[in-house]
Amino acid sequence: DLAGRGVFDIISDVLRSQEKVLVSAGTDILHYLTQDPNLLRSYIANHEESSREGISLLGLLIEGIATDFGGEMLCQFLEILKVLLDGCTADTVTQCRDFIELFYEKCFDKLINIIESSRVEEYSAKLEILYNICELLCFCARHHPYKIKITFFGSNSMEKILTLTRRRERSLVVAAVRIMRTIIGAGRNDELLISHVIEFNTLKPIIEVFVENGNRYNMLHSTVLELLDFIRKENLKSLVLYVVESFWDQLLMFEQLASIQAFKLKYQEYVDIAEETQTTSVDHTRKADERGLDKEEEDYFSKDSNEEDSAAQTRHAHQQCLVKPANGSEIHHIPARPKSGGLVDNGSDKDYKPSPKRPVKADEALN
Repeated sequence: DLAGRGVFDIISDVLRSQEKVLVSAGTDILHYLTQDPNLLRSYIANHEESSREGISLLGLLIEGIATDFGGEMLCQFLEILKVLLDGCTADTVTQCRDFIELFYEKCFDKLINIIESSRVEEYSAKLEILYNICELLCFCARHHPYKIKITFFGSNSMEKILTLTRRRERSLVVAAVRIMRTIIGAGRNDELLISHVIEFNTLKPIIEVFVENGNRYNMLHSTVLELLDFIRKENLKSLVLYVVESFWDQLLMFEQLASIQAFKLKYQEYVDIAEETQTTSVDHTRKADERGLDKEEEDYFSKDSNEEDSAAQTRHAHQQCLVKPANGSEIHHIPARPKSGGLVDNGSDKDYKPSPKRPVKADEALN
């Protein structure tokens, strides 16, 4: 009934006020009305383009989380945004999806830009503001991993967030590491996301600040070790290889820590498996080559044997042509060539006597 009577228009006017008391009252009422977040989502989606002064209610909420209103009001803005970004059900999926699309299109880059501008201290937002933004980004990474991935790829948002690792406030450094841990956790089965982390050397600032922290057992120390433990336990092979091969020289000073030892053992396990696989592949290739050679030799000798069998069969067939078959059929013989200069056999060789030679006369001898 309140929504139908324009309560969200009134709250939008209140949040534009410069009076902190009025803004606080407006956030109290709005926080109460988020018991039915779909009403507020629908209002924001329907009034985004027609909002007065170019600032919609969603834009006012983003301004509220980035304005130094004090701790309690900052928390209220944060909680309202979390409720709107969560709680999608089958009955409200359309309104929820439209609101989430609107948030990432209109507001996400504003939050990232607030973080990026904090690299320069004179333009830096207050610690509480930056911390709440990091908290909201962690929430988004857990609940909208796909949208986070698309947004990060398009604007290098993760690299901008990790500029917080250069801050002196350890709580902000820890918040940045937690965002990275949440993103990897939500996208651990996404090869494209893992490849992006490796390609852009995204873990470098985290390892560097971990090394700078030294052997101090504080929240930063524990958060980085938890990130490495998660990568190892989830068997994220690409990230294990990337961390050890890129940063082992720096991590060597922590080799006595159980987490680092387990991480190196996991790396060695992957290396051993790769070497064994390669060796097995080489053996298979060599055996295949040997089998190929044996087959060639077998085919060669088989060919010779077949040729010999064929020649033997040809000779045998020729010999069969020269003999009379067992059934008594006549065989046509090839006539033998007659011997040259032979004498005719007249049957009287034994009684033959050559005629006596006539004496040669002297004049015939001279001739």
